Amino acid sequence: MAHTQYVDKADLKAYIGLSGTGQDTNIDNAIDGASRTIDKICGRRFWQDDAVDNKFYTPINDYYLEVDDISTATGLIVKLDTTDDGAYDTTLTIDTDFYLKPVNPQIHKISNTIYYYPQTELHIFPTRSSERFDTTIIKSVKVTAKFGWSAVPEAIKQATLIQATRLWKRKDTPFNVFGNEQTGQKELFNKFDPDAMQLIKGYIKHQL
Repeated sequence: MAHTQYVDKADLKAYIGLSGTGQDTNIDNAIDGASRTIDKICGRRFWQDDAVDNKFYTPINDYYLEVDDISTATGLIVKLDTTDDGAYDTTLTIDTDFYLKPVNPQIHKISNTIYYYPQTELHIFPTRSSERFDTTIIKSVKVTAKFGWSAVPEAIKQATLIQATRLWKRKDTPFNVFGNEQTGQKELFNKFDPDAMQLIKGYIKHQL
């Protein structure tokens, strides 16, 4: 599946006051570079799969499993390989065998439409279910779901505009500096933009 750019060309061109199509390739490259850099820093990506996908996990706890961002419980299937034969013979039932966390996902609004943060953890109900995650079997849990975020948060869009502008302007400073020997020189593009970092820091996924 193609990676999603977090803003359109038209958004960035309006942001920097650019018209015409002469810079469209540079604009596209800047947006893509900014979007993928944000993904890397955050340890996640901010678009939703078009269709369900399969991911496999090796648990480190009998009752708890951290997974990639699950954007919706619709279409979610969790299966266990209990005999280490790759057959995934046991299907867990949501809200009977396990539940998703956070239980009450945080809300974010885009143009007055409500979206929810993804859920990132599976927890077994120890009092309701006899099922457990097997920590001795590699890739013993198969999760089928739409992964990612249901919509790109506004802060991520703004950070993309800021960082993409920085990357687009890189063409005007081929040696990565501005100024001169008399007034002093300063590096411009050797780091991620600090204002963009402030915008995305709340979205960084911290691994256990």
